[in-house]
This record gives sequence, structure tokens and C-alpha cells, in this order.
Amino acid sequence: MDKRNSWRVNRRRLTNMNERVVITGVCGTVGRELLKYYIDKDDYIIAVDINENDIAILEKNIKYENIKFIPLDIYDEYTLNIIEKLNPTAIIHAAVLKNTYYNEIYNKYYHNSNVSGTIKLAYRMLDSKCLKRFIFLSSDEAYNPTNFFGKDKQEVENILKKITIDGKVIQSVRFPFIVESKGSVYNIFKEQAKNNLSLTVTDKNIKKITANLSSFIFTWNDFYNNICENGVFNFDIGEEISIYELANDIIKQTNSNSTIKIIGLREGEVLERNMVKLNEKEVYNNIFRIY
Repeated sequence: MDKRNSWRVNRRRLTNMNERVVITGVCGTVGRELLKYYIDKDDYIIAVDINENDIAILEKNIKYENIKFIPLDIYDEYTLNIIEKLNPTAIIHAAVLKNTYYNEIYNKYYHNSNVSGTIKLAYRMLDSKCLKRFIFLSSDEAYNPTNFFGKDKQEVENILKKITIDGKVIQSVRFPFIVESKGSVYNIFKEQAKNNLSLTVTDKNIKKITANLSSFIFTWNDFYNNICENGVFNFDIGEEISIYELANDIIKQTNSNSTIKIIGLREGEVLERNMVKLNEKEVYNNIFRIY
């Protein structure tokens, strides 16, 4: 039995009631996979994404009745009013501005969305009597953050940790960069190689921790069905890869005439992440609580 089928079996065994689940950033790679997960779970889904073109295409391709698509800004008061009236029981906040390069340049704008917007959403929705669970999708960049993206994620985690409301579960989840993501270096390299363009690597020795989508959703199933306490959690599902070696592999796999161009480290970028993991305890398979 493969991982995807096994989590479906586990879900049916563990879940006894249908929920009303908000997924923000539903057109993103992780958001789409979560959408599939909750469709399989037979929940009522409130799918939110500001990208109206992508969400319109998604709506046309999803054959599922218990879903409402909302092509609006999740942080806008008008959107929040709509969602509030739908009485969600859980919110999974996957929406994020995640381009680390632009985040360094336009950090105030990114902070306003990724931090201020998230906290506004959390406080507003946690006021609802129906809402039982708020999950913020963080990042392993929040470990000893070297860039604004990681610092913003860590800031949200710290604010959410201080919120305690009876009957509400408030959680943050760290996980590695998903290799299948739209803006992943893997997909960028594939596109560059396809067009015989130079594959741009910031440094020959740079490494990155990545995970695949199937390992994320498999671990998500374990987390969602078994971990019902407040706190910050880490999905320990990643592996370290050499970006330079990845570029070489893609050139070979695609028989491309591309070459590799070293462009130098960007602001906030480091050769190798120093992820000091102190005060962590494994609470389920590959799921650690950060104290």
C-alpha cells in the first residue's frame, strides 16, 4: 500500500464527523494538495485565493459539491465577513507571499501581508464560536532565521503561542520547502534547461533542505488527526540537497545545452542552514513539538 492510500485509510478510521474547513492560498502547491485531502475527507470546504484566474480554473476542474470558492483577499474585511457567516470549524492558513528575494527588497509590504494580515485573520476568526482550530503554515526558515521571510514566520509563531482561548486549538507547523512548488528552484531550473538558458546558482556550495509533496500530506494526515494541542510543530521530513548538483542533474536529464552560471549569494541567503533544534520532542512519527 502506498503512502497516499494509507493516509486515506487512516483518515476514515480516525475521523468521525464532517468539518467546515477554510483553506487559504488554495491555488498554491500545498493549498491544492490540502484541498484534495479534505475532499477525500468529505468535509465542507471554503477555498480562498486572491488569484482569480487560478481559482476559476480550479473551480471548473473540481467535481465536488460541498465547496465554496472565494476569489478574494483573505485579509480584507469584506472577505472576513463572508467567511464568518459560513461558520468554519477549522482554518488552515496556507496563503503567503513567499519569494524570499523580493521579501528582502519589499520587506515592509511582505510583513504587512504575512505578519499583520495573518494576525488580523487569526484574531477575527478565533472570535467565532464555531471555530475550533486555527493552523498557521510556517516554514523551517523560522529556525535561526537569516532572512525576512523566516523572521516573519517566527514572529507570527511567537504571537500565536501567546493566544490561549478555551475550546480553541491554535497551531503553527514548520516544514521544509516543497520541491514541487511553483516557484521552486527545481521547476525554475527545468524551465531554464528547456529553453537552453543558463541555470543560475548563487554559489557552488549552497545547499537547501527540501521535501516532496507526498511526504508532506502523509505527515499532515498524522498531524491533523492526532495532534490536538496548542503549540509550534515541525515536520521532520526534509533532506539536504546541493543546488549545484541539482542543476547539473537537470541539464543531463533534459539533454539541454544550458550551462551553470554562478551569480553570488543574495541578501539574507546562506550557504547552509544552521538549524539548531533545541527543546524539541517527537510527539508522533516525524512530528516534533517545539518548546
